[in-house]
Amino acid sequence: MANTAILTNKLELVSIDASGCDHAVMAGASCASTTWTGDDTVKAAVVGLHGDLAGRRFAIGGSPVTFGRDNDNDIVIPDPSVSRLHAEIRQEADGYVVVDRGSSNGTWVNGAAIAAHRLRSGDEIAIAGHRFGFEMTADAHDSSALTTVRPGVMDPVSVLRVTVSGGGPVGLTFALLLADMMGPRVAIRIYNGRWKRDGSRVVWKEHDEGNVRRQQVVTIQSRQFLKLPQAIQDHLFTPGNYTEMWPTGPDSINDVAPRNIRIAYIEDRLLDLANRKRAQIELIPQPFDAEAAHDEIAKQHVLVICEGSRSRTFSYFKSKFGAADFTLYGLDGEQVSDLVLGLRVKSLLPDPMAVLLTVAQNRFLLNSLNGEGFLNMRLTDEEAKEAVGINPIRQTFTGCIQSEPCLLELSPRGEFVCSTHNTLFLPALLRGSAFWSRVEEGLALFGVPSENLTAVTGFELNMVQRPRFSVQLFPRTPTSPGTFGFLLGDAANAIHFWPGRGLNSGLASAISLARCLAKPRKGTTLRDADFVRHEAVMSMLQYRHKSRAWLQMVTADKDGNFRAIKDIIAQGIAEGEEGAFDRDADIEALMARLTQIRDRLATRIAGLPDDATLQAHLETLSGPLIHTLLISDQWDTANVGGEEVDIDWLLEGPQLELAVPAPSNHAVRVARTS
Repeated sequence: MANTAILTNKLELVSIDASGCDHAVMAGASCASTTWTGDDTVKAAVVGLHGDLAGRRFAIGGSPVTFGRDNDNDIVIPDPSVSRLHAEIRQEADGYVVVDRGSSNGTWVNGAAIAAHRLRSGDEIAIAGHRFGFEMTADAHDSSALTTVRPGVMDPVSVLRVTVSGGGPVGLTFALLLADMMGPRVAIRIYNGRWKRDGSRVVWKEHDEGNVRRQQVVTIQSRQFLKLPQAIQDHLFTPGNYTEMWPTGPDSINDVAPRNIRIAYIEDRLLDLANRKRAQIELIPQPFDAEAAHDEIAKQHVLVICEGSRSRTFSYFKSKFGAADFTLYGLDGEQVSDLVLGLRVKSLLPDPMAVLLTVAQNRFLLNSLNGEGFLNMRLTDEEAKEAVGINPIRQTFTGCIQSEPCLLELSPRGEFVCSTHNTLFLPALLRGSAFWSRVEEGLALFGVPSENLTAVTGFELNMVQRPRFSVQLFPRTPTSPGTFGFLLGDAANAIHFWPGRGLNSGLASAISLARCLAKPRKGTTLRDADFVRHEAVMSMLQYRHKSRAWLQMVTADKDGNFRAIKDIIAQGIAEGEEGAFDRDADIEALMARLTQIRDRLATRIAGLPDDATLQAHLETLSGPLIHTLLISDQWDTANVGGEEVDIDWLLEGPQLELAVPAPSNHAVRVARTS
């Protein structure tokens, strides 16, 4: 006796097998082998293409079929992004119509938001992160339209379900890699509150929508970007949108130099690629609410947290990953914390000169793209107290630099304004203050006219030792797969002072996890043992990157005692204010340091300045600034250099053909850890 099925209430199917036994297959059950008989009201179906109901089929007859979060809907989607009664499909005289029922996040057909839409066979309906295909059958008795799952849709049991909280460069890279490696065996959702829908695409919100795009220039090492598929590399590195300001070093592979590129451009290009992967990646333009989605997370195989350590998702699951330890990165029992003032500038100096001035001291760091970028200024504790925003109406102070941080942009009135909090950057209002004078000295050091300073921001530097990066959030049950959580990017290892160092660590962690999840395994059930190698990679990255960053926050004196570099800078400032320095002797000593560094880099850099150019530039700077730069010391490249972590040691990737690009016209190259 062939299997048959009879349509009953709420799209329930009752199948009768060859033994004569009947069993209920609730709405949403996969029924690829079902043949419809005896019910000429069955005229259409919707098939889950993406999301929790992927691969499942729902019959549609003459009665309306409702979609929503509540259990009394015909098609129940237990997702907080879905409204209680979200949408319905109705039969009309000339066909079927899908109607949005006033949902919060809208109903979409073929990529366009709709209020009502007449359906045709092959239309695609999207409700939050779930997509359905609509299929018509010309003859109610024709089973061919209802007996097979649409080609390309896999059995949902064999699809790895992955949720990503945070759609920045690390989250997007991870999703693209996993989709590329696993194909239809994975379904990925990415949540980001800084996105919005624009027709059929998801794009970044604009500035007037409360989204301040990150314009910082970062340096991506070839050790990381050469591990990306060639299509991603080609999409990221387009002519005119990157330079090779820094040359090859320990993190360079096949003599391919690191590349400078804006974070906002990286975000744009990766999101564009993700929009093209709709079969595997669902982009959800809203923040991820871990508390509201608690039950939904338990149905996923994987939750990847890619936001910073202050994100709500990380905070919700923080205890699962164990207590972080700051004592490894502290002095005298207190965690060392730096505040860096980021100055958005356009430098008029040639890149070789800017590179040389940067590595010769520890007060300022310039990373740019054709001269435009951010000049980072390491602040002393006293300066950090002054770096605040002030509301001129309420006469209140805000932490726009210390705790948010916000981007305060130059207004036509010459003030640096935070549009989020309606505050002004206080030091810039006190143009005669000692703090602002030191900011102007930094601009002079790097050839930045005052009008070329267009915004200020800030970020805090401190580190903790994390005990683990992978953990089982929910155990496996008869109705749930057992959910594993992972920390990637800033949630795992926040390292910010060297532009791009945190992103390189984040990209490495994304590549590692994608490779680990894509390894062949029986079924989709995950175990702790599956992530031994990924956890080892993360531990190596933490050790290497944080030990290096630590030596960029502290230095040892001649007696072997560690001191915070910011305290040495404070000493230089105090001696400068007291006149306790010899300007001529300091210039001579700084010149000796600059020429030594120049000679060391001469074989790798074109266009380094000669002695006369260096001497003339130093003569334009103030004595207190020269003194502070001198005692801050140069980059400790001898101690922070050396072997770098390579994911290939533990997790081999697909055999990619390494395309070694021709050198760009921008020939300036300096290794950060030479």
